[in-house]
Amino acid sequence: MKIGYCGVPGKIALTPVCGMFFLISNEATARKVLDATEGYGHPLLIFWLNDDVWTVLTARFLLGKIDGVFASVELDDLGEVSTANDGNLCPQELKKQAEYIEVGLGKTRFWTDPGINHFSLRNILGMFPIRMP
Repeated sequence: MKIGYCGVPGKIALTPVCGMFFLISNEATARKVLDATEGYGHPLLIFWLNDDVWTVLTARFLLGKIDGVFASVELDDLGEVSTANDGNLCPQELKKQAEYIEVGLGKTRFWTDPGINHFSLRNILGMFPIRMP
């Protein structure tokens, strides 16, 4: 993968996939995403808070870092997917404030920004496993 300019002022493209470009306005962040996903496939969704808290979805893996600790799970091995509710929030507040998705028996955590983006990723993850026996 190469970082290149895609004709949108102030934006750089991570890589074209099916005619679409991934846009990140910060070249240093784009390089970190590319480094983190090397060997895991092209990034499809990127949730980036800072260098120590982020989540990337590729076509085969969910990758992330929380407090500097890296985790990866193959999508066909996700198991149960749930929203963490550490603050014992009511369902309406949880929809607005949820930031962590837990997957698998070990409840591996992945961060997202709260609200609709969180539940969009949850819905995507709920479609797995796709692998047929």
